[in-house]
Amino acid sequence: MADKVLIVDDEELIREELSECLEEYGYACFAAASGSEALQALRQDHSICIAIVDIRMPGMSGLEMIATALDDAQINRDLQYIVVTGHGSTEENIDAIQQGAVDFMQKPFDFMRLVHAVDRAQELVNQNRSRRYFEELLPPDIIAKTSDLSQLCNWVDGAYEGVMNFLLSDSEYDDPELGKHIHNIGECAALMADKLGWSEARQQKLLLAAPLHDIGKIGTPENILFKPGELDAAEWSMIKQHPEMGYRILSNSPQPVMQIAANIALQHHERWDGSGYPLGLQGDAIAIEARIVSLIDIYDALRTEKPYKPALSHAESVDIILNGDGRTSPGHFDPEILAIFRKYSDQFSAIFTSHQ
Repeated sequence: MADKVLIVDDEELIREELSECLEEYGYACFAAASGSEALQALRQDHSICIAIVDIRMPGMSGLEMIATALDDAQINRDLQYIVVTGHGSTEENIDAIQQGAVDFMQKPFDFMRLVHAVDRAQELVNQNRSRRYFEELLPPDIIAKTSDLSQLCNWVDGAYEGVMNFLLSDSEYDDPELGKHIHNIGECAALMADKLGWSEARQQKLLLAAPLHDIGKIGTPENILFKPGELDAAEWSMIKQHPEMGYRILSNSPQPVMQIAANIALQHHERWDGSGYPLGLQGDAIAIEARIVSLIDIYDALRTEKPYKPALSHAESVDIILNGDGRTSPGHFDPEILAIFRKYSDQFSAIFTSHQ
């Protein structure tokens, strides 16, 4: 949902025209006739995140109003400013930009340009919120390792491409198998969904959401992720935190794909028989998308070489999933999903092989 826009202009007609224009594009608009009135509104309503401010007004100028707002702890720190004037000089426009305005407009207005400027300001608001969210959520050493924190911001805004670019980069995981794993999980999950009779649209959402299941591992130290030997109790406890971390990261987005991904991240280590973690869910209480990824993730892990284990063949991996090996049990999986995997295991193997 778009945030509120405050229109600050001493001319009533301008306030009405701008409000009418922006409301057609989904923005909730409020008006102030002076800088002092605007400051009062901003202090009282922190959901106002964009201010369109006339530079030249009687009493307090627009630039003075912006300077005051920037120094006022009671005013939303995500607030973005667009300045407008019918008399503005180049120097005033430069002053406005230097003071923090994201754009400037001249009267008479090009209304489509104004809408685009407000849209850009809204994007900046969202990015700032997301950046702060991740800075508060993630440990400093994880943030320091991230080469492009703006990609993290895009996650929360539902920009799936930004997520995948980050996952496929070397900035977070020094793991040459990661790209293969991402493709395998998504495509195998979509194949399972197809065999379950899901619509193409639902399959596509799972294809996009499933590869994010382990995103919470960005909070796990690399020396634990890639430890060649067996994990001790403390290390294992840290590993088991990644589903909840992944959920916290992804659930902040209102986008449907990210909501599915959040549930997968949280529940993909749950088991049909209730023996999984972190919530100990059982049976149909586990989201079906997570039930799918649970099996696919184990198949992929068995087929993939790790610092602590060799890669297994397709036949060996299928045997462990269907019959168990002491750690994995067929009771861990949704019986319907397990039956489909048994029937079409060669097709899952073909996907895995195609990415080697």
